[in-house]
Parts: sequence; C-alpha cells; structure tokens
Amino acid sequence: MILATPKGDKKFASPFDSSLPIPRASQIGSFSYSRHRVELGDAAGIPAFMRAIRLICDTAAGFPIQLYRGYGPDRTPVNVGPQVDLLRSPGGREFNTAQIWSYAYCSMIRGGAYLMKVRDAKGRVNQLIPIDPRLVEPKWTDGQLNFGIRDKPTAKPTKTVGRETILYAAGILLNHPVIGVSAIEAFKHEIGTQLSRQEFEGRYLANDGFPGVVLRHPSNVTKDQRDELRDSFEARHAGASNAGRPAVLWGGWEMERLSMTMTDAQFIQSQHFGVQEIGRMFGIPPGLLNDPEDKSHHTIEQENIRFLQFALDPWMTRLEQAIANDPDIFPETDWTVEFDPARLLRTDIQTRFDAYRLARQGGWITANEIRATEGYKPIDNGDEILQTPVGGAPNVASPNSQGDQTA
Repeated sequence: MILATPKGDKKFASPFDSSLPIPRASQIGSFSYSRHRVELGDAAGIPAFMRAIRLICDTAAGFPIQLYRGYGPDRTPVNVGPQVDLLRSPGGREFNTAQIWSYAYCSMIRGGAYLMKVRDAKGRVNQLIPIDPRLVEPKWTDGQLNFGIRDKPTAKPTKTVGRETILYAAGILLNHPVIGVSAIEAFKHEIGTQLSRQEFEGRYLANDGFPGVVLRHPSNVTKDQRDELRDSFEARHAGASNAGRPAVLWGGWEMERLSMTMTDAQFIQSQHFGVQEIGRMFGIPPGLLNDPEDKSHHTIEQENIRFLQFALDPWMTRLEQAIANDPDIFPETDWTVEFDPARLLRTDIQTRFDAYRLARQGGWITANEIRATEGYKPIDNGDEILQTPVGGAPNVASPNSQGDQTA
C-alpha cells in the first residue's frame, strides 16, 4: 500500500510494513549487559512482555472516546461534529478503529506514535493513519519539532515535514522533554537477561536436559582425532530427538556427564522473577500477568483500578493531550479528549445497581443517564433530578411517578 502526503509531492512507504530491519537502536534496542541484542521481535517472544504490551494497547484501544468543550462545571460533552467523526473513525472505512489506536499505543511504547494527517478537498483533516515509527526520525531544531521521513527503515530521511503533516504523541520522556525513547531501549538490560535465559534453557533442553558431556582419553590424542570424535558424537547424540541412543566408544575413550538439576539451574525461579520485572516495567499488577507467586489477594475490581491508574492512564493521557493540542484538528483551545475506561471498572450487577439507586436518590443522576449507561433507551420524564434530604427518601418525584423512585 502507498500513502500520499496531503500535497501529493512524495509517497510514503506502507506504515504497516514490518518486514524490514530496524534502523537505529533508540527505537528498538541495542546490546544488553548479557551481550544479547534486544530487538522488538525477540522481546515479544517473552510471554510476560507480550501480555503486558497487549494489555496496554488492546485494552486502551477498546475504550470509547468522548469529546468535551469548556472547563469545570461548564464543560459539556460534544457528540456530533467533524472532530467526533474523525476520532471515532480515524482510519475511515479502510482501517479498523481499534487497530489504529492499538498501533498508536504500541508505537508510543516504541518511542512515539506518528499519525499522518490526511485531508479532504477543503483541507480539513479527515483521517489519521499511523506510520511505522521506524520510518520517522523526530528532530528538535530552533524550538520546533520536525520529522524526517524515510522510505524504508534502513535509509536516510528523504524529506522533512512538520506538525502540519504529523500528529505526534511522545513515549517515555527521559533524554528530551519532547522526543520519547523506546521502553525496549530503556529496559534493554533486563529484557536481554531474560532473552539470554531463554536461549540457555532452549539449548539445555535441546541437549536432552543435560548441560554437557566430557569425553576423556588417557593419552594425548591429536586435534584431528578429537574433532572427529566430537563431531561424530554430536551428530548422533545431541538434541532431544536423539535422547536415549546408546553411545559406543573405543580406543580408550571414556564419557562423563556433568551433573546439573533443574533446581540448580533455577529456571522456575528466574521465570517468576522475570514476570515480576515485566510488571514493574509497565506498572501492571502481577495478577494480570498470571504471576503464580502473586499473594496480594486483590479483587478483580482492585486489580483493574491499579492497572488503570499505574499502567493505562499515563499512556492515555499522552495521546489524549497530543490530539487535543493539535491546531489542525481543534483550532480552539477549550476542547478535551478523553478515552472512557468505564467498562474496565464495571462492577457486578448488584453493586452497580445499588450505586445507581443511591446516586438517583442523592439527586445527582437521572433515570435516563442510568439507562444510557446500561444501554437502554430514554423514557419520558426520565431527566428529572430527585431532591433528597439527608437520610430520607426522595421528596420530589417525576410527574408520572407512582411512588417508584428507582431507575
């Protein structure tokens, strides 16, 4: 797929092309202390890491988006208009909305989300298409943020565009107040350690669960003889598929296995610790990562609240403010963009309905607002606010009420 810039002066490579190599360490990673190169594909092979990424990106992408105008008590929701249409369907009919936002969040974790503005014939932004962050190089020069665009990840930027072309949401800010860094780069040493452990475990199991074999000979054999025996032994006995095959040695050779148990290797303990470390990286409660050693005994609701506060909210706030501050989408400054996480915090039906009843009797929510939250159509006279004395029953009812004050 080829996408054109608003002026059509040059073509972008496909923003979803992931078959090309990584251009620079700051977006994907570099060598860790364990001398393992940390790359996105390898890091995603760690189950806890992949689950953490999916929890953040897929969960946040599924939240409905709401726009408001004004501030404080004068703030009012906006449910119709071009901005609403744009943000509720940023990719038009060509791209699934959840995929657009999920890719944007994942790009932020990789350093920053870059959404190309596609305009209609009148110059209004009517689509936001995410670009592969490997194709964009942010630059802060002369007090302005510009973006170098490359045609493929390994090439140098071929053109420079500004914020009139790219909507930018920064990732983790460490080295610069505007340009983000990749979480994979920031945590490369721990991720590299886990990747090295995985590699060691794989080689250990490929060798039939034994760390190694020593072949001894009483005399000083030549190098060619040593190499010939070693190569022959590895060809016949290395790997799980060769487990149990008898070995035949002659000419004075003796075989000795080096002993190591799974307890000595501490594979299980290392895996548990790795899950906890991934949780610390992204602020995710260990229970949501299925940590078998989690003894917090929090309820699902408590886990979801912690997940929202410490894992999701920082990423959502960055993206919300980046969108609201874009002058091409919101020329006025009194707009607020919010992803609504109400579904994540949804309680059981009895607790929810008890809360509705108290809120209705407390006089700060209407029957129709409750019905809208539960997905029901409004009713006549359902917008009346009840007035309730402290500790008493409602003393003002809707005109058609027959004494039933519930929703």
